[in-house]
Amino acid sequence: MRDWFTKDFYWKAFSLLMAIGIWLTVRKEAETSAGHSPAALSITYENLPVVPVSDNTNVRLAQLVPHSVNATISGASEVINTLQRSQIHVFVDLTGLSSAQNLLRKVEISLPNGATVVDIDPPTVAVTLQQQP
Repeated sequence: MRDWFTKDFYWKAFSLLMAIGIWLTVRKEAETSAGHSPAALSITYENLPVVPVSDNTNVRLAQLVPHSVNATISGASEVINTLQRSQIHVFVDLTGLSSAQNLLRKVEISLPNGATVVDIDPPTVAVTLQQQP
């Protein structure tokens, strides 16, 4: 057994160091390609107003509770550093509704290319929509 370990010891040690080096290189490359980019930033915008939208409903009759949300946005540093509050469009889709009483609807956000939504707080709003007279 001792002879098995000591025979060609330097070649075995060299092979082990090469294997460790290759493993570390592949692991680092896999993490980078999986989206763990060090240049990505996140920023939270508070009190963004939620706007009701619809293709066939009079949204002036809609009441939303809460009427604003907080949103965490992520993206490359050059995108996040130039992102303006006016480029963030927060809305709730009321298409197909004619009336509703405290109906929970999902909040959606439209952003410029390169920016993604990480979190919306709260993720839903209660919609009350009165029928048109």
